[in-house]
Amino acid sequence: MNSAQIAKILWESKYTVCLSGREMIVDDGIDSMRNMLSAYAIEMEYGYSPEEVFSAKFFNNRTELFYKFYREKVLAQDKEPGRAFTALARLDQMGIVKSTITRQLYDFPRRAGCRRVFNLHGTIHERNCCPRCGRDYSLEYLRTEGKVPLCSQCRVPVHPGVRLLGEMVDIKVISQAAEEVAKADTLLLAGTNMRAEVVQQFIRYYEGNRVIVIHEKEHFSDKEADYTVIQNVSDALTEIAEELRRMQEAQGA
Repeated sequence: MNSAQIAKILWESKYTVCLSGREMIVDDGIDSMRNMLSAYAIEMEYGYSPEEVFSAKFFNNRTELFYKFYREKVLAQDKEPGRAFTALARLDQMGIVKSTITRQLYDFPRRAGCRRVFNLHGTIHERNCCPRCGRDYSLEYLRTEGKVPLCSQCRVPVHPGVRLLGEMVDIKVISQAAEEVAKADTLLLAGTNMRAEVVQQFIRYYEGNRVIVIHEKEHFSDKEADYTVIQNVSDALTEIAEELRRMQEAQGA
C-alpha cells in the first residue's frame, strides 16, 4: 500500500484510533533501551538491566541509583516532538484521528498537538508527587534537587509521574482507551506491529475491519493486518497528512 491509498481509507473512516508505537520515538532519536546493545551498555554502567532499574522495587530499595538512571537515561532524552508526531497531530486536527493511545513516556502526541491522548504509563511531565502527602513537584525539581529529590514537607523520595514496572496502571485510563478501540472502525498502528504488547492489550476490543500497520521493516505478523505500509513512519505519516490536506482542499473548492 502507498500513502495515497492509506489516505483514502482514513478519509472514508468514521472513527480512527491510533496506537503509537516505539518506532515513533526511535525516529525522534530516543533510545528506548529495548535493543541488545543499549541494554548491555546500561547493565555494564549500572550493574542492572533497564527492566530491573526501571521498577518499583528498585525505586524503593536503591532510590539514589534509580534517580541517577532516571536523570541520565530517561529525562536527558526529553526533547520536542519530531515529524511523526507533528504529522499525527495534523491528522488529529483534521478530525481524521479521533484519539491516540501510547505507552511512551514523553507525552509527544499531546505536545505535538493531538487533542485526545491516553498515556497508559503516565509521562515524565505529569504528577511527580510525594507518595505520602501528594504534593506535586516540577520536572526541573526532579532533575536538580540532590541525588534523591525529597518532598520538602515529608522528606521522602518524590515519585516520578511515570508508572514503574511492578506498579498498578491507571485503570481509568486503560478503560477509556479500551472504549476508544471498541468504537473505532479503523485502527492505525503507527511505528509498531500486530504482536507489540500495546496492540495485543487492546486488539481484543476492536470490532472494525480496517487495521493499518505502518512500520519500517517487514514483520511476520503483517499478514494479520488489513493494510501494511513498509516505510519510515515519519515519512509515511507526513505523506498521508499532506495527501489528506489536498483531499480536504479539493472538497472545499
